[in-house]
Amino acid sequence: IAVNSDNPEDEFLKGEALIRANFHIDPDTLSPSSWAKLYAEAIWLETWRLKNTAELLARMFGTDNR
Repeated sequence: IAVNSDNPEDEFLKGEALIRANFHIDPDTLSPSSWAKLYAEAIWLETWRLKNTAELLARMFGTDNR
């Protein structure tokens, strides 16, 4: 299965991948409301991780004006 970032239908596949990766849960076993809750939490986690990684890299390779 190819996931296309321009195809809104692929958002479901991406959501399932995020749920599997972050929570080690088979998303096919979830109710729609549980799926939506875990998807929102996974998006938050990914955003938080990316922000922290960006800050770390900026500190490691950027200039520190302290």
